[in-house]
Amino acid sequence: MNQFIKEICQEKKVYLLTSEEGFAISYSEEFEYEDGSNLEVICFWSNTDLAEKAKNNQWKNNTIDAIELNTFLEEWLFGMIEEVSLVGINFDETSKGEEQSPLDVILAIVHQLKTSNQAIELNHFKDLNEIQKVTLELKESFNQ
Repeated sequence: MNQFIKEICQEKKVYLLTSEEGFAISYSEEFEYEDGSNLEVICFWSNTDLAEKAKNNQWKNNTIDAIELNTFLEEWLFGMIEEVSLVGINFDETSKGEEQSPLDVILAIVHQLKTSNQAIELNHFKDLNEIQKVTLELKESFNQ
């Protein structure tokens, strides 16, 4: 996940594959919903080269779209918490990649931006500290 986080924070963009059916998803090999079905994994890429490689399989008819980092952070990831979806990181042409909790991805992005003194324009939060606080509170509430 570290390379993914560094790249998206540097470029201020995240990439996904979209088609008429929606965006590229997979299903978790590790995590399940309470009913025993596998959690949905929404796939994202840190650069267009990796996204292009992933198109060589089940997503060959998809196109590469970019999401601004602030939109990914404030809207997509928090939405994925509500939807109980996982973040698929740089999935390859065999539909394999790293699966992460949106909470952990949010915290990693905030950490990277803060430690590298990078600023992004936020639309829904006051600052990165507020995002971090809300995320840690959510994480704590899920662990109880």
